[in-house]
Amino acid sequence: MESIEINEFKNLPTGENINQIAVLSEIPDGIDYEILSDNADLEYIDYLNLTKVVEVLAEFFDVNAAALAKDAKLSSVALGSSTETAFEKIIENDPLSLTYGTIGFSKEVTIELAMQIKAMNIKNIISTNFSKEAAEYLQKNTEMNIIKIKSPLQEVLGFNTKDIKVTPFGYLIQEQNQSKLTKSSFKVAGKVKPTQQQAEDAIFAWKLAKYTTSNSAVIVKDLASKAIVQSIGNLSDAVESAMDIACENSKDAVLAVDGVIENQEVINAAIQGRIGLIIESGNGINSQKIVSLTDKYNISLIHTGIRNYRYWR
Repeated sequence: MESIEINEFKNLPTGENINQIAVLSEIPDGIDYEILSDNADLEYIDYLNLTKVVEVLAEFFDVNAAALAKDAKLSSVALGSSTETAFEKIIENDPLSLTYGTIGFSKEVTIELAMQIKAMNIKNIISTNFSKEAAEYLQKNTEMNIIKIKSPLQEVLGFNTKDIKVTPFGYLIQEQNQSKLTKSSFKVAGKVKPTQQQAEDAIFAWKLAKYTTSNSAVIVKDLASKAIVQSIGNLSDAVESAMDIACENSKDAVLAVDGVIENQEVINAAIQGRIGLIIESGNGINSQKIVSLTDKYNISLIHTGIRNYRYWR
């Protein structure tokens, strides 16, 4: 087994709590970044939020994407015809998490976008690029941490091949989850065919669910998240909670879960929310019953054949 060598440490202001000491040690082949703001003392939680944002942005490196994280969890993600449009979707979908949250962009932050962001009480902003005017404006008019990604964003995908967790029983080591949808794994399981927009939303939602913690439910419409619920005791409660958050936005929207649906209660919640399409792993014990139920209520169902369980961040 390969060894892990830790050399230089950078002291952090605090750990998860103020009574905890924390340090940062850079890793080989890690992301190359630059802190453009005067405050270079990012905290432990900042690095967790920045990681969550960058992981998701890497999935959408070639389009205009915005991602928001808070408390080390994904809060909202959107794609748009421009970076400004993607950000407007974030504001519409989850304005509360912007307060002291971490926002990231896959494309350049313009002066127009920077002026919008100034009005928000955001703690961290990270992007592949900032225009000169935008960087100067944010530095002068805000106290947020401004981080520029210098590595090609797509290189973040799979940069680390091992997932290592420390437990009282020893180190748990596994391969990183680098699952990808393919034509052979992506199939319409029921009789109801998805529209082109629903299919695009389904792929988008599935990619978001990959970065949530189990059990999770993600509702997407028009390439923007309407609800992201995760770390719930069971899938039925996660889906019901997601429907409550999305409200009327769940009508004709896409529901993605991180694994396989085995309980009718999940479908009942989707029916009440008037969901148009569900994307899940499939291949479960009760999958045929679930297919029959979605057919009955005219819901399109996609099976991916892939499970994205993540039990520990």
